[in-house]
Amino acid sequence: MMHDIAHLQMFDYCLKKYGNKELFANTRMVVEIDGKLWTGDFLILEDCHIIEVDWADNGYTNVELTRESINPTFDEAIHVSNVNVSQNRIDAKIASLKQPEILYQEIKRFVGTIDSSSTDLKPLLYNAYCLDTRVKLPFLDIANKDMQVVSLTV
Repeated sequence: MMHDIAHLQMFDYCLKKYGNKELFANTRMVVEIDGKLWTGDFLILEDCHIIEVDWADNGYTNVELTRESINPTFDEAIHVSNVNVSQNRIDAKIASLKQPEILYQEIKRFVGTIDSSSTDLKPLLYNAYCLDTRVKLPFLDIANKDMQVVSLTV
């Protein structure tokens, strides 16, 4: 199943924001793009803000965005999930997972429930690293690419 940029950003947000920090602190998605395996960051997350760099008049500036910038439907799904006071909360469920394959499956399942594929974030893979060729890039433009999440690094 191919994924659009918005769903990959949603997946990355859930992984970084809610994944168990002791077990999965440096875990990244492994994505197939044009027949090659890549890792990287579909968004830069600092605490609860998504950071994008923009040019402002005479210099670069970090712009802090919320998860709603990924997709309003995604933001609402997390909000609705987190109203529950139980293990059904998506944040608590993902944080409790200790096996990478279960973490992958749960995030994929949750993100798969989001119908909307729009996003306001840039279509970039930051800190891109190709596992096949060992090429490291500061970013990779992923607009109009066929992409599929295939695994997680540990």
